[in-house]
Amino acid sequence: MIIKMNFSLLVKFVILLNIITFSSASITDPKDLSVYPQKAQYYTKNIKPLNNKLKKKLYKEFLHSYFSPWRLTKMPISKKSASWGEVYFKSRVYGENQRLISKQWINDILTLSNMKAFDTKKLKAITVRNSNLRLFPSNKPMFKDFNKAGEGYPFDYNQNSSVNLNSPLYLSHYSKDKAWAYVSASFASGWIMVQDIAITSQDVIDKFKSENSYFVAIKDDFPIYKSHVFKDYIKLGTIFPSRKGKFAMVIRDNTGKGYISRIDRNKNIVKFPIQFNKNNLNTVINELINKPYGWGGFLGNRDCSLLTKDLLTPFGFPMKRHSSAQLKNGKYISLKDKSNKQKKEYIKNNAVPFLSLIYIKGHIALYLGNVKGEPIIFHSVWGVKILIDDVQQRHIIGKSVISSLTLGKELKGFDEQRNILSKIKGLVILSL
Repeated sequence: MIIKMNFSLLVKFVILLNIITFSSASITDPKDLSVYPQKAQYYTKNIKPLNNKLKKKLYKEFLHSYFSPWRLTKMPISKKSASWGEVYFKSRVYGENQRLISKQWINDILTLSNMKAFDTKKLKAITVRNSNLRLFPSNKPMFKDFNKAGEGYPFDYNQNSSVNLNSPLYLSHYSKDKAWAYVSASFASGWIMVQDIAITSQDVIDKFKSENSYFVAIKDDFPIYKSHVFKDYIKLGTIFPSRKGKFAMVIRDNTGKGYISRIDRNKNIVKFPIQFNKNNLNTVINELINKPYGWGGFLGNRDCSLLTKDLLTPFGFPMKRHSSAQLKNGKYISLKDKSNKQKKEYIKNNAVPFLSLIYIKGHIALYLGNVKGEPIIFHSVWGVKILIDDVQQRHIIGKSVISSLTLGKELKGFDEQRNILSKIKGLVILSL
């Protein structure tokens, strides 16, 4: 029998576990964070605006991608692909109490997933509040070995991605208990709590898309209200439709269906897309600096690729969700066969500030420009790999920072073979 857990209590427990496991007193910032100012305005002095042709192209591509779930007539992935998370059950996985997850729980969760019903509902839906896409229909986290660097907290392998409210969805089917729905968003698929979505009729879809103008949030974690009643805390990059000249959202009624309603005006929600200029970049980036790291959007935080996606969304860039997928967001240039010196020189001479991504396997960062001969990046990072007595460890950073490509080089045990610069695979030029 599957144990149902109160999600808010679970979150509090995991946060407490994090505090116990990683005492803040033992975490110190690498030198880069004091050498390179953690403010966007130090790097945005020579920003070039996007030309009108490119802006229109990006805007069209963004809306095409954003509304893509509502054009689907079948799931964009197979049942086998939707079940890929089962690979984790071939090894040892642990719960939030650092105990092995039982085979009984695994069997129960697979039964609850109801994959025999895959793609039988074929419904259109939308998120009515910020939520998560899970690999399995449960808020219970799944961790690997807590004693190994790069595993354990915060790497919840049941977390595929977070998803903002007002995100169009295609609904495949429901879990056995009907508490969860398997859905496809424009950027990822997974299980979402039914209470976090509303089924959308064609009339609601038409009204949502009827206006040619949209709004976007340029601040993070601020409240919105409908008739002075709290609805949710908004994530930077959230899109709102225009309804009679005012922004709106879809509300879930007591039958689970959605309707469009205007919400109270908020100065942090502005006309979409915003201009790609110094002031707007300063506003957006400064809002995201020092935000906690969150694997897959864990606990409402951002990992590396969600940071770049949310950062560039207000400007109309149709960014994909995961780091490897973001290689397709522009012209990819491989740097894997170059030496560290050659990589650095190529980036300095060819990367476009704020329009280029630096890619290493499993990580991605936004290039900001050069400072005193060093390429500078903005990224969300859990930690720097270090080697102590031949044992791989992590010096925890746990937030989004501005740094060089050799972040943590002054640390004891800094691994010259496994730092960012050494592991760079390529460069993505977004403006092409």
